[in-house]
Amino acid sequence: GEIFYIGEKGAMEEKLVMQAGIPFYGIYAGKLRRYFDFKNFVDVFKLPVGFFQALWILRKLKPKLVFAKGGYISVPVCFAARVLNIPVWLHESDFSPGLANKICSKFAQKIFLSFEESRQFFPRKDVEVVGNPIRKWLLKGNKELGYKLTGFSPSKPVILIMGGSTGAQWLNRMVEKILPELLKHAQVVHITGENPNLKIQMPNKSQNPNAKYKTFEFLNEDLAHIYAISDLVISRAGSGAIFEILALKKPMILVPLPAKASRGDQIENALAFTSHGWARVIRQDKISPENFLKEILYLLYTKAVQARMIESQEKADFSNAAKKIARAILQAI
Repeated sequence: GEIFYIGEKGAMEEKLVMQAGIPFYGIYAGKLRRYFDFKNFVDVFKLPVGFFQALWILRKLKPKLVFAKGGYISVPVCFAARVLNIPVWLHESDFSPGLANKICSKFAQKIFLSFEESRQFFPRKDVEVVGNPIRKWLLKGNKELGYKLTGFSPSKPVILIMGGSTGAQWLNRMVEKILPELLKHAQVVHITGENPNLKIQMPNKSQNPNAKYKTFEFLNEDLAHIYAISDLVISRAGSGAIFEILALKKPMILVPLPAKASRGDQIENALAFTSHGWARVIRQDKISPENFLKEILYLLYTKAVQARMIESQEKADFSNAAKKIARAILQAI
């Protein structure tokens, strides 16, 4: 069967999809906000425009099924599919659905979930728990390349700290405060995000001659090699990142975005991972630099806790989510 992609006109996804060789059709769509913003007055007019654009595209291409993963761009597409009696299937990445998937679920015949506990949000719907699709190449990291990229030594543990594209600033500031002490215990790879404005005070080499600290603003393919050498990962709790760390079977500490900076989805994701024993969670609004450091060193040095976490992770079979979804779609059409 043929695949095509409907996305936001002019967005980054357009370039990525076309690079993958998939036909791209751009539409306009207004972002769905639950808070006051002057952009709401503009975006409210984009929704009907996007709906009629999606209606025209779907009528022209006549797909047998529309698959959506949420986001405001999916709302006019799913609504258009409903009008044309085209089946709609969804995937919900987070523990609880965002506003777009709440709306689209009303038109959906089948919904794939990342979390078993998310069934409660979709009563009387055909749901299947598959986990979250991951980038398979991340599982093929090379330790030798990881050490070469960082200049690190295999004889000392490596901690990977990453904040994601929007959640890095608090973590960056916390790293600034704890780094001199942390480097006495481990080598640190720090993915800072764009324009981090770091003011890192490196330890005196006479006090800590083996201290090693490597920063990257972003990593693409090389991230696989950094994961390969990491003994512990500290991350925000977006569903994409945490399911990848879970598939890699790495001890992890999750620092979710606070509710005031999000809809609270990362907090829910992190607490769900903690309840399964897959991670430890730190709430940034309830932690001091001293206690943050203690939490890191506790997991780094307490091998029994690491072992229990990895054992729990090994019982979670979510590494083939994309394959399961694709197989189900192929069977349906």
